[in-house]
Amino acid sequence: MGINALIDIAKTALFTAQQALTVTGHNIGNVNTPGFSRQQVILTEERPVDGSPGQAGTGVKIAEIRRAVDVFLNREVRESHEDLGQFTVVRDELSRLESLFGDARGHGLSGKLNDFFKALQDATTTPSQVTSRSVVLGRAATLAGSFHQINADLVETRRAIDVQVGVTIKEINTLTEKIAEFNTQIKSAEVSGQNANDLRDQRDLAVNELATRVEVFTLDRSDGTVSVFTARGLVLVDQETTRKMIGVESPDNQGLLEIGYDIGGTQPAIVSDLISTGRLRGLLDVRDGSIPDVQRGIDALAGSLVNEVNRLHRVGYGLDGSTGNDFFSGLSVTTQAPSTNTGSSSIGNGAVTAPSLLTFHDYEIRFSGANSYAIVDSTTGGGIRGSYTGTALTPPTVDAPFNIVSGVNDTLVVSVDGTTSGTITLSGAGSPGLPYSSGAALATELESKINADSTLATAGRRVAVSFDSTTNRLVLRSNTTGGTSAVDVTGGTARAGLGLSGGTSTAASGTYGSPQTFHVDGIAVTVSGVPAANDVLAFNSRDNAARDFAVALSDPSKLALSSTRAGVPGNNQNGLNLVALQSTAIASLDNTTLLDSYRKTTTDLGVASQVAGQRLNTEEVRHEQLQNFHAQVSGVSLDEELVNLLKYQRAFEAASRMIVAADEMMSTLISLKR
Repeated sequence: MGINALIDIAKTALFTAQQALTVTGHNIGNVNTPGFSRQQVILTEERPVDGSPGQAGTGVKIAEIRRAVDVFLNREVRESHEDLGQFTVVRDELSRLESLFGDARGHGLSGKLNDFFKALQDATTTPSQVTSRSVVLGRAATLAGSFHQINADLVETRRAIDVQVGVTIKEINTLTEKIAEFNTQIKSAEVSGQNANDLRDQRDLAVNELATRVEVFTLDRSDGTVSVFTARGLVLVDQETTRKMIGVESPDNQGLLEIGYDIGGTQPAIVSDLISTGRLRGLLDVRDGSIPDVQRGIDALAGSLVNEVNRLHRVGYGLDGSTGNDFFSGLSVTTQAPSTNTGSSSIGNGAVTAPSLLTFHDYEIRFSGANSYAIVDSTTGGGIRGSYTGTALTPPTVDAPFNIVSGVNDTLVVSVDGTTSGTITLSGAGSPGLPYSSGAALATELESKINADSTLATAGRRVAVSFDSTTNRLVLRSNTTGGTSAVDVTGGTARAGLGLSGGTSTAASGTYGSPQTFHVDGIAVTVSGVPAANDVLAFNSRDNAARDFAVALSDPSKLALSSTRAGVPGNNQNGLNLVALQSTAIASLDNTTLLDSYRKTTTDLGVASQVAGQRLNTEEVRHEQLQNFHAQVSGVSLDEELVNLLKYQRAFEAASRMIVAADEMMSTLISLKR
């Protein structure tokens, strides 16, 4: 070891201190840079040389410039980004939905519903006046406008969220491309043994931004690249290549976007259900969950209001003596054949045949083969009741009662769930027989006599019989649901008079033959074509009830406030019955009143919004804690960096002084030769 070795040691110390100062300055300069991780200079000794009496050191060097990171903490932060993205969008969108109803300002649907019934109440106090009847029609038109506005707002909100879905998909693809570019740059930089610290920081920042939009799993590779996965293992970034997500218009969801994944073929794989967190999941939940739930509630309310008002209005009498008129326009049947069906079966037409039996549930005809079907109430998840629906008959009245005996006792033979009754006598032996002045009384007679049959009673078979006053049909339904439940009228002298000889029997499951008409809870659908196994045909009478809500009555004098023709103009009993609907529990609304049903729909939305807000607040607290922990590990402390700055500055000065000392020593040695 000599003076030259001393200079070399001083040189390594000088350069090391200089580089350490550079790293410290880099940390200070990026104190506010998002995603920046503090960098540390790791020092180590230079390789010593052999000497006497032992090895001698040769100086210092920088082993590496390392990022201060905690891999496990980074993973927690990334997961927190996923939850924040999801909960934020759910909270924001549900809050916007709440504002659509305007009930807090008195402009909502509940206020318009109250105004309608108040106008009806006022009209019953002066049933002979046309003016108050005109007010009823005006309030009904305003109520229809409120239904239309809510429906339009909900549809528009779904479309707006769908646009956000498309934008989010594009952002995901942009971020995955950016991550792949960083992979390329990092691999190129680190192949020679360097640490691409700044590039890794930028890549981590991009991964966190991606996690805000969709769930993310990462796998670090030995070459410095990272592979990114989503939706239970689907690859988004594979080292330096990417797989795109694609928005695919869904024919089964009004053309809204499904999340597609590029698998390299002509058609992407649909992976919407595989995505569990992130902004994308939140958008899908609100678009396809929360808003349709509200729509179902509003449509059920509109449909029930139409049904109940029309049912009572048809039996009343207007000032002009008219009767049998609907107040609101009738309901329609909505059908759907999913695009996944492989057979040719379809529902050619659907109609409401017994409004009084409507449940406003969703139904599916499921085929296990070309000739076998089962009908399921998909709202409840159970099968339907087998039924027999008659054809229209002249409704019995006090003036023209229905006499089910013509000279001799009329009879029926009924099959219920595979058990055939004996001959059922409908009335006593008297002639011309027992008159029935209403359809309800006639239905009660049939139900009593059928259920009293000993053969059916022994087998535990029972039926419920109802008369739908809107379409004047008798409907017989089994007391059991699902399986092969079915009702059929197979014989008897009363079949024709009761409209039962030309009726249709619908079993909960059975053999299908094209074309075939199914009667399900007041709905009739005709199916034709050849189905394949696992094909499904869906239908209901609820969809678009709010959109199509309309006042059918245009002449105020036809408003049926009187219960009898003779009572016109002073009788108001039917009007009072209409007013009583406001406080009547309605079966199709889960035995709640009209206003309670509306309040439930809005309350459920409010609760969902509140829960989303609470979850977001909780996640924000967690995220803040994780960010604090992350800052402790990876953040830049100006105090600490100032200490490092002074430390390395002093080291630089000392190394400089060492060079000066070595130079003076060398000069002394040179001067000795003189």
